[in-house]
Amino acid sequence: MDKTIFALATGSQKSAISIIRISGPDCKNILKELTKKNIPKERVITLRELYYPNKTKIIDTCMLCWMPGPKSYTGEDTIEIYTHGGQAVFQSFFNVLSSFKNVNYAEQGEFSKRAIMNGKMNLIEAEAINDLINSQTEAQRELATKQYKDGLAEYIKDWRKKLIKCMSLVEATIDFSDEEDAPETLKIKKELLEILTGMKKAIKNKDYYELIKDGAKVVLKGKPNVGKSSIFNKIVKKEKSIVSNQPGTTRDIIESAVNLKGYAVIFYDTAGIENTKNKIEKEGIRRARLLQKESDIILHVIEREEDIPKQIKKNELIILNKIDKLGPMKKNYDKVIFISALKGQGFEGLLESIYKTILKKTKDLKKDDLLISNARQQKELCGALENIEAALQEKSEEIISEHLRQASRNLSRIMGTIDVEEILGNIFSSFCIGK
Repeated sequence: MDKTIFALATGSQKSAISIIRISGPDCKNILKELTKKNIPKERVITLRELYYPNKTKIIDTCMLCWMPGPKSYTGEDTIEIYTHGGQAVFQSFFNVLSSFKNVNYAEQGEFSKRAIMNGKMNLIEAEAINDLINSQTEAQRELATKQYKDGLAEYIKDWRKKLIKCMSLVEATIDFSDEEDAPETLKIKKELLEILTGMKKAIKNKDYYELIKDGAKVVLKGKPNVGKSSIFNKIVKKEKSIVSNQPGTTRDIIESAVNLKGYAVIFYDTAGIENTKNKIEKEGIRRARLLQKESDIILHVIEREEDIPKQIKKNELIILNKIDKLGPMKKNYDKVIFISALKGQGFEGLLESIYKTILKKTKDLKKDDLLISNARQQKELCGALENIEAALQEKSEEIISEHLRQASRNLSRIMGTIDVEEILGNIFSSFCIGK
């Protein structure tokens, strides 16, 4: 980190203001060259004229903030320049900054990476910030904020502290215990079982977290010509699926995302399930069945009262379409949603049912801070869990100690406190440049 980096912290489209972030050891020299004045007061927004180096020509007159390390986002000397938002303006700054020796345009996520390397945040917090930046619904924003503020990191710290305590007890007895000693006699079994309970809960919660973070998958299922494509188009408010009386019109999977009362929902229109000899239709049906297995909610669309199943599957909502063409029902059906895609009837109730189903699936997340938000965290947490379970099965103190040490390393990698260079490069490749 001997180089100074810079990037646009705001979008590159035309706007009233753009923010250029600069971080690294050369910030003070850059500030003197650009302002032709003394360094402004720390952490105070200051109005300055900014010049081309060695010239009297002004690039822009704008606000800036000087934040010397370690009291900055990255822990390094940092400047933020609040320029006017024209592309020519910030491009001029980029050209000037690039002319300084050892000053480079930042790689993706490099500011956050430096913040972690300098102990300003942990990796869980950095990933939560990235989730917050990428959030598109209120539910996604709430979860990312919870993870950043008091989520998994506090639990990881507590588990690791307890593991180290258990390891100390084991190490202290290695020279004095015989081969019959077990975790029970070392008084660590209860502690380890409590840690395991928390870890298993976090791993279980990941499915619900992903449902909000990535969007609930809602798949339309049914026979050909029951109106799946018409329903899909009505829900997404676009004519994305071709509607035709000819069976087998939909052969590939068509998807569209919808913001449903603050929750991201991805709707999928699929091929109608039927016996067919057509190879293309067969492939469409195969894909439809595969997607149904991965779905959070299935909208099972039918068009006749006789097709209402006697038992409704746990993740299915039964949709009786074409009610405008049906006569009186033979009996009442509490768990069937009646709609007419042609007339646009019943869709408010359909969307409300989907919304309530998502709320039911994610209700525990509202009151629980014990969340893992990505596959990396899950992998390391599962590794720690396996090592603790292995330790509980062992008799040898030396092997118990090694399993606990590996579990501690798994937890440290979640926080980004060990093997930093090894894991950070891949993670921050998905971050935006100015973060």
